Amino acid sequence: MITFRHVSKSFGELSVLCDLSFHVAPGEIMAVVGPSGSGKTTILKLITGILAPDEGEIVVGEGPVGYVFQEPRLLPWRNALDNVAVALRAQGVDKAEARSTAARWLERVGLKGFERYRPAELSGGMAQRVAIARALAIRPAILLMDEPLGNVDVALRASLLGLLQDVLQERRTTAVYVTHELTEALRLADRVVEITPDRSLRELDLSDRMAVARDWVARTLGDLRGSA
Repeated sequence: MITFRHVSKSFGELSVLCDLSFHVAPGEIMAVVGPSGSGKTTILKLITGILAPDEGEIVVGEGPVGYVFQEPRLLPWRNALDNVAVALRAQGVDKAEARSTAARWLERVGLKGFERYRPAELSGGMAQRVAIARALAIRPAILLMDEPLGNVDVALRASLLGLLQDVLQERRTTAVYVTHELTEALRLADRVVEITPDRSLRELDLSDRMAVARDWVARTLGDLRGSA
């Protein structure tokens, strides 16, 4: 569904990604982890075609693509319901069905009763949930998520991760989930890859997910001590 073959990307003198090769199979959820500035978002932008690679080849399967950005990117003059419905209308869904579907998805992300609120009237986490509802409502063949829960209250993250997991598995949606939170990646993804310091990818062995988590914490603490 998504294939990178020896892909590299630089911005001026800064090499962001170097000789990346990977394949995400149909229905597979792959998480990409790494610190801020490591190139995670660049991978998503290359998949969508927002950016073009300097070297290599990218092949993306057909079908609608949903994208949840780090920030909600809602239309400020539309309320929450219409921000979800507008994506469905763009697919040719009639107005009544689009609004009905939008209402159901807002309820699923815990925003029943906030349909008429405009983005300026919502908290950052609530606006991000509208963005998640918008992406899921269009039934994407491919779903790209860039730190989608970064602005969401910790108490709600577990339930939203559960919703994402249920919907993606039920629909067999191909997904790439970018995060710096390994716990999110381990819960949601079938595969987890890490961007290494040399800007390549290393796939984590998930046969023992607890061991992966312990190793990640140990390396993170070591990095913090080294920078102190």
